[in-house]
Amino acid sequence: MPQLQNNAERALVACSLWLHIGFIGAAALAVGLLQLFDGEPEWLWVLVLVFSGGVLAAASWRRARTVLEHAERTSAVATGAPSESTSRASSKYAGRGTTAMLSTIPLQSNRRLDDDRRCPAPE
Repeated sequence: MPQLQNNAERALVACSLWLHIGFIGAAALAVGLLQLFDGEPEWLWVLVLVFSGGVLAAASWRRARTVLEHAERTSAVATGAPSESTSRASSKYAGRGTTAMLSTIPLQSNRRLDDDRRCPAPE
């Protein structure tokens, strides 16, 4: 179990680093757009800044999401319980002759029904 917790912490640190890099890319994109609209004379460098910032932001945010999904799948396999993302992914591709895994998270309507059973409305 400590090994699982250590892997989860590593995944969160890696995700945090990728998100910070994505924020830097988004900031570069914003600065480039501001310079472009202000009529910067060196528009070629501004376009390079906008393009590279956008690519950096998109790629790093996607990588952060991949790191989290991989960590979630690993923890779900280690504990033997299906995670929400695996149940969503399997139900998304469920077709004829396949069985979709249901999410372990109860629906909001079920929560209301359970609350009504515990505390019935006075009649």
